[in-house]
Amino acid sequence: MVQRLRRSKLFVPGNRPDLMRKAAAGPADSLSFDLEDAVPQDGKSGAREITAAFLAAGASGCGKQIVVRVNALDTGLMIADILAVASAPLHAINVPKCESPRDLHVADAVLAHVEAGRGLPRGSIGLMATIETPAGLRNAHAIAGACPRVDAIQLGLGDLKAVTGMRPQTHRLGAVRTLVILAAAEAGIAAFDSAFVNVVDAAAFETDATEARDLGFAGKSCIHPSQVEPCNRIFAPADSDIEEARALLRTYDDAAQRGIGAVLFRGRLVDAVHAAEARKFLGQLS
Repeated sequence: MVQRLRRSKLFVPGNRPDLMRKAAAGPADSLSFDLEDAVPQDGKSGAREITAAFLAAGASGCGKQIVVRVNALDTGLMIADILAVASAPLHAINVPKCESPRDLHVADAVLAHVEAGRGLPRGSIGLMATIETPAGLRNAHAIAGACPRVDAIQLGLGDLKAVTGMRPQTHRLGAVRTLVILAAAEAGIAAFDSAFVNVVDAAAFETDATEARDLGFAGKSCIHPSQVEPCNRIFAPADSDIEEARALLRTYDDAAQRGIGAVLFRGRLVDAVHAAEARKFLGQLS
């Protein structure tokens, strides 16, 4: 499956239809309507109804990827959340606090039931898994490959820091981020970086997002609209990168037609692996 650009994913409280409408008209590539952390415990059922109604009214027609973050499996709310919101058009369900493939197997079975009821092919609705606990990190590779429906994983540093006592300096968390990147790469899916909680320090956000991009993340969660524009800019492919990928493919394809498997391109030797990487990169732009 070719992964389209999802540079920014803006969290929107699932009990705030006013903010949902604003976000749908904004610049984020993806919207994540949140039934979990952004909603108080006594407002869970109401948020579920509000989000389901907003989706049913045509939110998927706003030109963005629509995701709903449901409550974790161990809360006892996840199945009801999925049944409510997946009855309307949306692209993916985000399962938080994934600690093993079981969390996703349960969500997969519920979605298969919903898809059958809607007359949709199995797998029409994707799954995004959030890894934000020590157990989740330990099982990251198994989670990323839990089922074909999983098309992305994302890192959640807030809960992880709370559990472990990690300090907030994100430049010291390269090892944690790399574990998530490697798990996604092995499964052939996208990885998305954790949200940055300081919404007033724009420079720090840009530094954090740039570090995430350079590590290999495809995009980043945003918790405030002011973070979306810099996120889109930082994770957007540079024109020079696009030109180089196209030129590399022209050079490689010409050589391949002549029976040559490795060819010199701008001072470096490239082969089928580099060509496949360039095709994947360009495929994300369409």
